[in-house]
Amino acid sequence: MARARAYVWLAIAAAVGTLFGVQGIAAAVPALGADLDISDAQLGLFTAAYMLPAVVFAVPLGYAADRYGRRRVFVTMALLYAVAGAAQAPLTDYWALLGLRFLQGIGFGALMPLSMTLIGDVLHGTAQLRAQSHRQVALSVGEFVLPLVGAALATLSWQAAIGAQGALAPLALAGVLILDDTRAEVANADYARELREAVRQPGMPGVLVAGFLRFVCKFALIAYLPLLLVDATGASLAQGALVLSVASGVAAAVNVVVVRILQRAPASLLLCAAVVVLACSLGAFALAPSWQVALPIAVAFGLGDGMLTVVQNALVTEAAPASVRAGLVAVSGMTRNAGKLVAPLAMGALIVAVPVPAAFALVGAATLATVPLLRPIRQLDPLLSRRAAPDRV
Repeated sequence: MARARAYVWLAIAAAVGTLFGVQGIAAAVPALGADLDISDAQLGLFTAAYMLPAVVFAVPLGYAADRYGRRRVFVTMALLYAVAGAAQAPLTDYWALLGLRFLQGIGFGALMPLSMTLIGDVLHGTAQLRAQSHRQVALSVGEFVLPLVGAALATLSWQAAIGAQGALAPLALAGVLILDDTRAEVANADYARELREAVRQPGMPGVLVAGFLRFVCKFALIAYLPLLLVDATGASLAQGALVLSVASGVAAAVNVVVVRILQRAPASLLLCAAVVVLACSLGAFALAPSWQVALPIAVAFGLGDGMLTVVQNALVTEAAPASVRAGLVAVSGMTRNAGKLVAPLAMGALIVAVPVPAAFALVGAATLATVPLLRPIRQLDPLLSRRAAPDRV
């Protein structure tokens, strides 16, 4: 049990720590741009360079964690993240900064999925579901706290906020001390075959689609809900931010109680219901006549978001064979990160042709139309059943 607890704490620390690479430095980025005379478009690439490796290298990094061991990959990627992050602080050349951001993004692309994989390595059934919910709660708290920390550092200088990314370095030492150097003894051809089988197992394609849809809906909301509320209802920016905060706060609260809810309903039902709620919420935002009416809609969105993320994470890690667990979690991470990239692009394209409320409604309708694809997920329900998969370490 002590080993499992150490794995969970290390996983949570890695997941929350890597958030700093976006949320923590957000307040420093405008000052960086002004000081180095970097355009807004170039600053956009500064963020994209961090996210792109999480899509491109997700599966190779997952393979490396299975093939060469969790400890080697975790320690190497934690050091890469910390060194590449801290090394950006003294630089004044934009392209050198961009290159280091890309390298740091490789570390992010490895550590975030590994934080899920490590939990799945030592816990199963409802114990794993509970740990995944704790991880998600910690991420929600991090999303709230880290921008404040970064803003405080940015008042000193943008270099202070950027350099603080090196604080993840001690996690590499923790990885050396805590993690086992276990690895899957599987030939390359067999690994590829087993990973394909894991992705194609009954219900798993639907689970991956659900993760993709969650981030399409969430990032459409983050990117364009304030614009919708300001333009369509006359809300202020502060009121629009409040609506977003309500959705995030409710999602965090649901993360805490999802284990109890799952004891009364199958995972597939909760997952499908969550996707329906997210889709309908987007459509409801399109019709909201005021920001006050948008508040209860945000509550509904948070309910769906909080439910979907924990159940989806637990189903992926529980369904993955031990020999390809990191690989399957990486595939899941890749599909979710693809959703982060698709959402603003799709919304941007739609807004060229239709008003913002109509774009919200169309994305919601498209999401709702995919729900029949999720029905096979019910074949994975026994994985999170207390009887079929009791708590064990």
